[in-house]
Amino acid sequence: MTGVLRPDVHAGKVAVVSGGGTGLGRATALDLAAGGARLVICGRRPEPLEAVREEIVRAGGQCLVKVADIREDVTPVVDAAIEEYGRIDVLVNNAGGQFAAPAEDISPGGWRAVHRLAVDATWSMTREVAVRSMIPNRSGVIVFMAFSPRRGIPGMVHASAARAALENLASGLALEWSRYGIRSLCVAPGTIATEALDENYTEADRQKWAQAVPLGRLGTPEDVSGLISFLVSPGGAYVTGTTIVVDGGADAWGAGYPAPEVASP
Repeated sequence: MTGVLRPDVHAGKVAVVSGGGTGLGRATALDLAAGGARLVICGRRPEPLEAVREEIVRAGGQCLVKVADIREDVTPVVDAAIEEYGRIDVLVNNAGGQFAAPAEDISPGGWRAVHRLAVDATWSMTREVAVRSMIPNRSGVIVFMAFSPRRGIPGMVHASAARAALENLASGLALEWSRYGIRSLCVAPGTIATEALDENYTEADRQKWAQAVPLGRLGTPEDVSGLISFLVSPGGAYVTGTTIVVDGGADAWGAGYPAPEVASP
């Protein structure tokens, strides 16, 4: 967002980004730090987290790393943020994980694994941050991450169902917590060209998905992080309780390729 938002737009703010070592979490941490926010990033792997911290520090920012599995316990992350900085102003619930599979092949264990991180751990983090910092301080912004297309994604029914729950959570919390000065919103990216996409899918897959995007390309992490940086800034102060789609028009376009053939009995 260099040259778009003021370099001090987030000055004085403390932001926690889960899954902050790679992909959208990394880009979001860098964008918020570029605006002057002090960062706390968490995740399960120390190496990518440390690389992000070093990048922020080299640019003159402040960043605290906390290695943690938020499925097990979010308290150490919140403790570290409050002990280091005294408060939390922005929470970006970026952590999540999924796998592609036909719906009939998703086991109860696989379903629970996806929802445990995307929904349960996200709620645990959100509630603890709100109760310990945002509600007492009567201010804060909470960002959840959904998926586009919002109508469902073949091979991802477990994950898209979990992200739909987060859309509803964002709107419900806005209704309840606006009285505390807390904004709650959801960002729904389309297919984003992250490291994970390169590692898990072929070039042919990526080209097929790009052809279903009216803008003609996949998104970049910075397309999403720039939006988040704006939404948590004073410029987004009247935005709450809604989902903002950032997908190059894919959700508006609808089905970008033919429906699968009907299976024979």
